Formats: sequence, C-alpha cells, structure tokens
Amino acid sequence: MIDTGSLIEQAPIQDRDLLQRMSLYFDAVEHRLRLGEGWLIFNASTRRSGRIAGFIQHRLTEHRPPVSYFVMPWRDFALSAFVTEVGLPSLAPVVATDARARAEFDLAARVTSSTWTQMLSTDLLVVIGCKPSQRHEAELLDRTLENRQSQKLATILMTPDMPGQLEADLETVAPHGRYWDSIFGRMYETGLVAM
Repeated sequence: MIDTGSLIEQAPIQDRDLLQRMSLYFDAVEHRLRLGEGWLIFNASTRRSGRIAGFIQHRLTEHRPPVSYFVMPWRDFALSAFVTEVGLPSLAPVVATDARARAEFDLAARVTSSTWTQMLSTDLLVVIGCKPSQRHEAELLDRTLENRQSQKLATILMTPDMPGQLEADLETVAPHGRYWDSIFGRMYETGLVAM
C-alpha cells in the first residue's frame, strides 16, 4: 500500500504544495466536513485532476470512520444536467400518450433522481473537469452548490481553466455574470482555492 508521503513525493513539483495542503485538510477531514469546507482547484488538466482525485480517494478510503463521498466527472455531471434540465421536461408532454415513452421517461427520471440525491447527500462531492458550456450545466452546478452550502456539505470542484477563462465561459452561457458571481462566490466562501 502506498502511503500519503510517497504519493506527494511522486507528484510533479507543481502539485506537491497542493497535495501537502490537501493532506493537512484530510488530516482534519471530519472537522472540515462539519464546517462544509471544500476546495476550488483551477488549472487542473485531465492528468492533474486525475492525480488529485486519486489522492483524495486514497485519503478518504483510509479514513476511519468512513466518510461518504461521490466523485463525479464533468461529463457525467453535464449529462445529468441535460437530462434533468432539458430532456425530461421536453419529453413530459409525449409520455402522457405513449406507454413505451413513459417507461423510458420513468427510468431516466429514477436515474437522474438517484444521481441528484447522491450529489446532495454525501459528505463530500468531488466534481472533476468542471467546464460549463451550456446554460443548463451552469444552472445545475449553481443549484447543486447552493443546496450543498445550505446543508453545510463540502464540495471539491476541479476545473481545467484558470479563473478568467472559467468566468468567460460562464459569461458566454449566461451573460451578466450571474453564474460566475454565484458559483465562485459560494466556493470562495466555503473553501480553499488553489491553482
């Protein structure tokens, strides 16, 4: 079994400081989770976010008593957002007259409901690769963070973007800064920020 120190030493120099800071976070994870403290990590490319997510999972699986957590790639989050915000509402009129469509609708509704429940009930939600490109993605992310913050549940959000780029992407999907101000504000208020 690889120990935490080895994981940190094996990481590229740019990540060692972050993993050391995260190690301190996980040394007191019960306290941090009780306060709802998470992380907003910018500049987390696919490889980097994979390393960080692996470190998080390593620290959480070794923790006793167990901590409930849900690691969700952005692709899955975006798909859930589409089904929840666009797909199901657009199919609702059709299902009233088509039994087969109703069965498929019910299955999709159960799956997205189960995902939504996990996102809102685990002690720690880890979203990897956050890159909203559609309004419904930004909307569901904002609503998820709002719900988790109101319950004092921690979230770790990793994005491949730097702050300015994420802000620009959110401005593109919803002008006037509503989502950037809300999402960044919630994460800044309830957690640590890293680049």
